[in-house]
Amino acid sequence: MKRNVFIALSMLLLAFEAFSQSKPDADPMVIESLMILPKMGMEDKFEAAIKAHNTKFHPEGPYVAALRKVEFGPKSGWYAWVMGPTACGSLDTRPTKENGHAEDWSATIDPLVQEYGQSNLLTYETDLSYGFDLFKKSKHYELWMVDLKAGQYYRFKAICEKLKKVYEQINTTSFIVLKNVLHSPNGTDVAILWSFNSYGEWFKDYGPKAEYEKMYGEGSWQIMIDEWMDMIVDYNSEIRSNIF
Repeated sequence: MKRNVFIALSMLLLAFEAFSQSKPDADPMVIESLMILPKMGMEDKFEAAIKAHNTKFHPEGPYVAALRKVEFGPKSGWYAWVMGPTACGSLDTRPTKENGHAEDWSATIDPLVQEYGQSNLLTYETDLSYGFDLFKKSKHYELWMVDLKAGQYYRFKAICEKLKKVYEQINTTSFIVLKNVLHSPNGTDVAILWSFNSYGEWFKDYGPKAEYEKMYGEGSWQIMIDEWMDMIVDYNSEIRSNIF
């Protein structure tokens, strides 16, 4: 379980389609997310309404959308509606009022919602991430939302570059890195996602220490842990399920 990948890090981080950002001048790939709390007892109807809406207005393509549920963490019971990853230019043409999009949301989803929460815009860090196909097929994922110390992104990036190579070698777990486009004091700067399919699997996963040290040398894991602890303020973690 990725909770333990960095458990020494601190007793201490949304849904997606295949994409590529190989060209230097390619548009950044972005994810738009919205936190939603359905009314008590209306969860099944809410999920069905979101699925119907996504089928109509957010099928495969630049506006593809998904739904995730927070199972454990401070926001347990909430859902994350996620559009993307998609080229940032798609935000200019995403569905709004056209063709009944807004009307459909208002008529079929709004009546089932208790509260709308924070909306976020994140970039999918393609060069730091691995295993998106694994993520799409997974039942659950662990999410870390990390507050970095000022000016420490370069150190975070260097660690993720190494970890990506390790997860590429393991080839069983996705390692997804996101960067928050919008700054807020004491807020999330970056996020990391690890996929898994069962809680039994998650509880037995203490992180890729052996694979990491095989690749980078004995003692390298602890060096990475110490550097991580030095560059972060703190982090929040959640377990989420991929609903669809």
